[in-house]
Amino acid sequence: MSRLPLYIVYALMFLIGLIAMYSLLNAGNPQSLLRHFFPDPKDDVYIAAVSSVLVFILGFFVFFSRDREGFRQLIELNAAKIRELRKKGKSEEEIALSILAAMGSHGGYRHNMARKKLIVYLSEFT
Repeated sequence: MSRLPLYIVYALMFLIGLIAMYSLLNAGNPQSLLRHFFPDPKDDVYIAAVSSVLVFILGFFVFFSRDREGFRQLIELNAAKIRELRKKGKSEEEIALSILAAMGSHGGYRHNMARKKLIVYLSEFT
């Protein structure tokens, strides 16, 4: 994800987060600013729930974007080594394992997840 859409997602998270916080803290308050738009106080709970779910979803996109960018940077930093290993006939999995070993990762759940992601990003790398 490029910078502009990421900044837009951050701004939306902030604005929707403010709405969620305000609706949670003022749920049922007859003097709430939400009364101008939603006259029924029971709608405050629905507004809080929906806005909280939207913040969660936007947060997932930010996490996914950062995760993806991190793996791309890792591959770019190791581009020369990757090309060298490919010339030697190494498979994508062997290259991924050598990168992870250089980072000190040798086993476990996180290692396996990183290996799988690296293989996907290595297949896109030319």
